[in-house]
Amino acid sequence: MKRSLSFRKGWPLPACLLASACLAFSQASEQLAPHAGAAIHSTAEMAGVVEVTYPAYRQRTSVLGTTGKIQYDEERLARVCAPLTGRVIEVRARLGDAVRAGQPLAVIDSPDLGTATSEYVKADADVARTSAQLEVKRDVYRVGGVAKRELRDAENEFRKAVAERKRARARLSMLGVPEARLRGVTADSLDSTLVVTAPRNGVVVERNAVAGQVSVYGQSDTPSSLFVIAELSSVWAVVDVYEPDIPRIAVGQVVSVTLPSRPEKPYAGRVTNVAASVDPVTRTVKVRAQVPNLVGVLKNEMFVNASIATGDERVLTVPQAAIHREEGATFVLLETSPGAYRRQSVKLGEETEETVEVLEGLGPSDRVASTGSILLKSSAH
Repeated sequence: MKRSLSFRKGWPLPACLLASACLAFSQASEQLAPHAGAAIHSTAEMAGVVEVTYPAYRQRTSVLGTTGKIQYDEERLARVCAPLTGRVIEVRARLGDAVRAGQPLAVIDSPDLGTATSEYVKADADVARTSAQLEVKRDVYRVGGVAKRELRDAENEFRKAVAERKRARARLSMLGVPEARLRGVTADSLDSTLVVTAPRNGVVVERNAVAGQVSVYGQSDTPSSLFVIAELSSVWAVVDVYEPDIPRIAVGQVVSVTLPSRPEKPYAGRVTNVAASVDPVTRTVKVRAQVPNLVGVLKNEMFVNASIATGDERVLTVPQAAIHREEGATFVLLETSPGAYRRQSVKLGEETEETVEVLEGLGPSDRVASTGSILLKSSAH
């Protein structure tokens, strides 16, 4: 289409020249821009260079990316509480200490423990006394010195004493007193102190016990746990997944966790739980994964990026060489007949170094130019 340009009287010469140049550039662009529906033909020289291929289906592992944070594994966490009311007189573990099961953590002085131990000593003495009386009654009964009713009374007293000692021992056991400490205890060796020990191996990640603190069993103005011990060889990665993606998540799927500071170092784990409710504020569901942490790099409350392998899927792909991008448009050169092509707009998905997923615009029976297609594109100008 020809365009004419008339200059108004009085325009300065530079403005006239600029307007003339713009018109010439516009006409040249219209002539060079390839039309989306125009046919593109290959030449004889291109025949041995341009390769034509079919889109191919490939298996791809679908990955869902999300974010979350590291938390202690609650199954490997132990909260150490005071089993009785008393005063903390000594603290033997510090925050960050690695402890073993049975290792002393603190010492508590408790009047309740003294009373319970005294009751046990008394009950043990009653068992010895009633046992001796029962043996005497049996010997006398054999020679006819006492009635059978008196023997039964002695047996009942002995049973009561045994039951009372059993009750006193159970109370001491509930208070955390080991069985070995009860052996040989007498009224002269009563001790009102209790050593609180670690219930499992791990690291002290929280310490609320201080010397002089009064801990009241069942109620306290201090935190209920004197210590919190965590076994850190495995941790939880708790991530957020939006509602539309929840059907893709299942227990047992592989999770790859990376730190923002070290994205090149992944930590593999597996999904162990999908929450039963949606957060009303963020509209996300908490997904929990178990992640080994043998080196101890993953710390509680660290932010992480997570990739969840949601399964394999079949996708249609073409070589990267077949894809062209121009002025915001993405297209391939579709073969319409031998040696003839036209532009075909496509919508792309995930890409790799060699192939790219095609979401819309092509089918498996279409033939597209791949290697050397840039020559066809150039010849269209």
